[in-house]
Amino acid sequence: MSDDFLKWTSRIFAVAIAATIFTIDCIADFDVSISILYICTLVAIGVRGSDKEVIRTAVMCSLLSCMSWYVVHGHAPDIASSLRLGFALIAIGVTAALLVSRKHLAAARRQIEESQVELIAFMDSVPQILWRATPDAYVDRYNRRFEDLIGRDIEAVIREQNWLEDFHPDDREWFMQRVRSVFGAGEELRATYRLRHADGSYRWMSLIGRPFKDETGNVIRYYGGTSDIHEEVSAREELQRTRVALEESRAEVEFFANSVPYILWRSNAFGEVQFFNKRWTDVTGIASEDALKDQRYLEAVHPDDLPRLSVSIAHSIETNGISDAEVRVRQADGSYRWMRLHDGPVGLTADGIVQRFGGATDIQQVVDIRQQLQDLNETLEQKVEERTAELIKTEARYAGLFQVSNMTFAEMDFSATEPLLDSLRKRGVADLTAYMKEHPDEFAHMLSLIRTTRVNEALARLMGYESVAELVANPPAQNAEDGPAVLLRQLEMYFNGIDHIEGRTVLIGKGGIEIPVYFMVNRLAEGLHLSSHINLTEQERIVEMREAAQEELARANRIATVGAFSASIAHELNQPIASMVMDAQTGLRYLQREVPDLEAAERILQRLTRTVQRVANIVQTTRDAIQSGQRETVRIDLWELVEETAELLERELRRSDVSFRMEGIKTPPLVNGDPVQLQQVLVNLMTNAAEAMRDTEGHRSITVTMAAHDDHVEVTVADSGPGIPQKNLERLFQPFFTTKAEGVGMGLQICRTAIEGMGGQLNVRNLEGGGAAFTFTLPTAATAEDA
Repeated sequence: MSDDFLKWTSRIFAVAIAATIFTIDCIADFDVSISILYICTLVAIGVRGSDKEVIRTAVMCSLLSCMSWYVVHGHAPDIASSLRLGFALIAIGVTAALLVSRKHLAAARRQIEESQVELIAFMDSVPQILWRATPDAYVDRYNRRFEDLIGRDIEAVIREQNWLEDFHPDDREWFMQRVRSVFGAGEELRATYRLRHADGSYRWMSLIGRPFKDETGNVIRYYGGTSDIHEEVSAREELQRTRVALEESRAEVEFFANSVPYILWRSNAFGEVQFFNKRWTDVTGIASEDALKDQRYLEAVHPDDLPRLSVSIAHSIETNGISDAEVRVRQADGSYRWMRLHDGPVGLTADGIVQRFGGATDIQQVVDIRQQLQDLNETLEQKVEERTAELIKTEARYAGLFQVSNMTFAEMDFSATEPLLDSLRKRGVADLTAYMKEHPDEFAHMLSLIRTTRVNEALARLMGYESVAELVANPPAQNAEDGPAVLLRQLEMYFNGIDHIEGRTVLIGKGGIEIPVYFMVNRLAEGLHLSSHINLTEQERIVEMREAAQEELARANRIATVGAFSASIAHELNQPIASMVMDAQTGLRYLQREVPDLEAAERILQRLTRTVQRVANIVQTTRDAIQSGQRETVRIDLWELVEETAELLERELRRSDVSFRMEGIKTPPLVNGDPVQLQQVLVNLMTNAAEAMRDTEGHRSITVTMAAHDDHVEVTVADSGPGIPQKNLERLFQPFFTTKAEGVGMGLQICRTAIEGMGGQLNVRNLEGGGAAFTFTLPTAATAEDA
């Protein structure tokens, strides 16, 4: 049955009871209080009714009692009936109050039960471990999170009180000491420790426990929670490591800044310099602290240059851009030198503050050269003005000077290309070089529009042409080795608004002759470019002579070594070789008789064997003699020796189209040895590598790698050639074994002997990607001295 049905049933029953009681009370005159039976009506209503319904029923019952009393006793009221009526009314009121109180009590009980269920659900849903303990540290309550994280039965843990077993062994003792101290004082407990989880891992946890005290201040319970702070602790540890790394990085950066041969500084967003490296003090003689105080570093700038520098700095700060200025800076000796100051924003600090970094480069030589060029140009202009006063007025006079000048000139017309360049700029092209690489057809079209308008006779003679017209008829791009690249630079002059360029190139003259020149191009009006040239042939010849001398020195060094070895071994082997020839001829005669004399031939062969052994001993003795200390050993920087050897072989490697590079540690420990012999080892290995790649197609390279170990230095000479056949690897260092038609098979044997004589080893292997690698090791100088 539904609740509404029962409610209405109880109401109808209550009404029936009330009506029956009222009827009986109105017609019967008993000496008892019939009205007290209205309590049954209240009980019937109280079973399903609300507080208000009980109260309203009590009021109605009271009114009915009064009405029935009036009907029966109204004409002759007496004290007894009145007392019975009062007693009935009191009983009805008390019953109603008890029913209402009972309902309130039941509702409170239900609310408490619901609150307990809700509290338990809340405790089990929070992501922290909640607990309750007695003042003597007896834990009698955990929420469900404990079991989820730890993986242990809550009841078993509470029963056995072994919760400390889940703590990290290193955290147990100090934690219990902390608990005893805090619980004994009735204070709040805070601790950070490692707790073992269900998967066996330990994670950092934060525990907080607060005491609950009674009115007298005695601790009744401790309530607390445990939160997982592993990520926070890990983040703090990572932050600490990051801070340490940052400090190390800062120290390294500062060391680097103090090591470079340039003045470096750091400033804030307002241009206030906050740091100078050590180079500042070395150059200016002013301590960094004094220079930064009140920004007094500006006192080192020449007074005439200070306004220009201030304007440049102010503009760069205002636009958050770059400051680039050339000023004179006072040196420690009181003199002024031109320096280029470059400063710009680099990034933001962790606090969002803009930082600017800058540097100063000594450009005194550049300024001097520029001044010399300016003086030369002024002198040239003065001479031109003196000789061609009428040249500016008329084209004819200019043409006359153009032709009679001893300097080489060429005039080219780029006017047809300028509209195309304007169109590219409007289309948003910013990098002309990159655009031309991506659009070679457009580049070729622009080159076809360039015309050589005229050249002077000096240039025609320089390039071997009999007439100026013959040279003018050539396409401009064909007149230089890198003609398209030079013309592209001239196109960039107009595209970028530049009036002057200069550089080096090689002119291609008549019959293919090559003339190295230094060229200067000036952009004139109406799309004309005027270029002049300085012949560098004599300078190139001097460079070639120097390279040839270096190459000859290296070749002579190798020849001297081989010659000394050959002379020594030839002298020692002359007699035994002659004896071997005689024994061989004698043995042949014994064997060629009609009846071969085998016993005599056997004796000859035995003697020949002894002679061969003697030859081997002579070779060994000669080799030992070479390594016996005829040259005094010195301390050697292997990196420097390899660089010197590469320089000696530069021309030979370039002629073989072989590139060379060095890798590894640039400051290896010093070794003891003979630098001449060691250089010959390097020359032999590098020359062999170049010869091994002679028939290799594609890129050819030699790589020298240097590595330092605890007690020795390792040097590897590797090539990109075909490698060494496997069958030859083991025989490569045997005397007289060679794979070259013109070789004698002693080079690598001598190399190994030299390295072993210095206390090292020489080995060879093939590389997986192709090529061979010869590796030799030498003990460090410190190791050799200790031995």
